[in-house]
Amino acid sequence: MPPDVAISPTGMHIVINLPQTRLFVYEDGVLSGDFPVAVGKMLTRTPVGEYTVTGIYRNPAWHVPKSIQEEQRRAGKPVQTVVPPGPDNPLGPVFIRFGEARLGLGIHGTNAPSSVPGFRSHGCVRMKSDQVLPLSYRVPLGTPVTVTYQTVLLGEDAKGELWLSALRDRYQHKDDALPKLADTLLSWQQEKQTPLFGKRVDSALKARSGKPVCLSCQAPADARPAGTLTAVQWLRNAAPAAQEFTAEPAEPVMEPQSEAPLNTAVPSPEAPHSATRAATRQPA
Repeated sequence: MPPDVAISPTGMHIVINLPQTRLFVYEDGVLSGDFPVAVGKMLTRTPVGEYTVTGIYRNPAWHVPKSIQEEQRRAGKPVQTVVPPGPDNPLGPVFIRFGEARLGLGIHGTNAPSSVPGFRSHGCVRMKSDQVLPLSYRVPLGTPVTVTYQTVLLGEDAKGELWLSALRDRYQHKDDALPKLADTLLSWQQEKQTPLFGKRVDSALKARSGKPVCLSCQAPADARPAGTLTAVQWLRNAAPAAQEFTAEPAEPVMEPQSEAPLNTAVPSPEAPHSATRAATRQPA
């Protein structure tokens, strides 16, 4: 179930809902795909906000930030300063930067696919390499990227039934959605002239399993969403919860020393562009 976000009606738009550890891709206002992701840990949270894609770099080198070098030193591991492109690189085959370079934010692959999904990164968004690489050939520079934090999702299926999904509050934010939820459900009930089952709301909010629960179905035990769930418009005008950037971004800022970032005119994965090897000036 996608979060409630205002989607660009034209072109591509990427949406990442952090509690859901899910990335959604829209094209011309229509959901075209969604993927599991790993996002920032509690101490290195991925910041919410509105961004754009500002660079696409394939076969990136990773300049290990000093904070991670210190983690390696404390753990008794070999201290690395630069990890060259290849199978051992934690960025995988591509880094899609969003936001200003100084923020160090990006969507990238991984050499540990079992870490996706989850809350494991230093602030960036990890995808499985075989999923992020095709995406990198489709996404143009300037593509909007919305990072949101919604723990309660409402959606309607093709039959008009109302579904709710409640997720754990991993970042321990004050959940501004809850006071608005009761009014939203009451308005939906009055508009549709369809009763909702309040005990199901309470159970879903208590369990926070992420499983969609039908609030309007007469037989919830056997209920399955009819087709794709479409987000109910109820949160998109709310201001996102404030977040702070880490003091030292811990995933790489992909600033090539001698090559320009790949632009929108790249061939499909079937006829790949010659690999662009990007070095970094500072970590992200």
